[in-house]
Amino acid sequence: MCVTVDMFMIHVHILFTLFCVSLCQAQNSVALQYFGSLDNYQVNAVPTSESKYPWIARVIHSRSSYVPHMCTAACIDEAIFVTAARCIFNLKVNYTRVLYNSKFYDTLAFVVPSVPTKQAYDDIGFIVVRAKNTKSWQVINLFNGANRTDGAYQWFAKLDMFYGPMKYKVVGYAMRKWINKIRVPERHYDLSELDVVVNLEICNKILAKKKAKILFRVPCYHSCTAEEFEKNNAKCNRYHGVEGGALIDTISNKLVGIATWGINYDKYEVPVGFSVVNSENFFKDYRCAKLIRDDKGSLDVKGYYQSLCDD
Repeated sequence: MCVTVDMFMIHVHILFTLFCVSLCQAQNSVALQYFGSLDNYQVNAVPTSESKYPWIARVIHSRSSYVPHMCTAACIDEAIFVTAARCIFNLKVNYTRVLYNSKFYDTLAFVVPSVPTKQAYDDIGFIVVRAKNTKSWQVINLFNGANRTDGAYQWFAKLDMFYGPMKYKVVGYAMRKWINKIRVPERHYDLSELDVVVNLEICNKILAKKKAKILFRVPCYHSCTAEEFEKNNAKCNRYHGVEGGALIDTISNKLVGIATWGINYDKYEVPVGFSVVNSENFFKDYRCAKLIRDDKGSLDVKGYYQSLCDD
């Protein structure tokens, strides 16, 4: 993993994966995959409150203001938050604060994978904050019902079979659609939620249909099934796509994933991709975040936090 304390988190290998288009072989044809950025908007989502989701948080890139809002985050441990890694790639630690339970927390460090996935579609970032003597942290527990046993998400396709039924909801801070087109820092974000359908084929069936020969067989969510989308069901007009949006199982009340990518269309809404909180990178970076939080050493030595997490 890479740890940043007081400098821009810009890595050549990250920028390369964000801007390049990869080629992959599938069914004797060349497929182009593009995992785009989420535009932090919602359509017909349900307004909700921090009291219902006390572990939810906002990432703000300012030490003196409520703007600009950058993304949604979730508190998973004392002084540790997770969000989409691409949200924090270019933020400065000493400018960044987390607004959580009506309090601002200064950032101590970022932790992101040093070997990112293509265009960061499966990358979760960690934000470690200065604790301010907070005695009680409202956290959401992590989904622990499945381990990654392969790189093709076969384990995810069989999730219901091995874990049991799950009901999904996505929660995060979003604008209304079209307001997201106005590029000013004062745009207004409200906390909202949306019941969603989750499976391995929903992106592949809907996005591949819109973009011929493109494969998207990765975990995604949407407000309706692919079959309902094909029939222009009104449910499919709902949408919630924000960087760092928290995908939860409402039965177990656990965090299943973090929204990381999407493709935007003006005329209709399409699925959103997310990263499940069970990758090897995730747990490695989580350990690093806890080492940073618990350390009492001095920051006078350049690269100190990085040395804590080096294998």
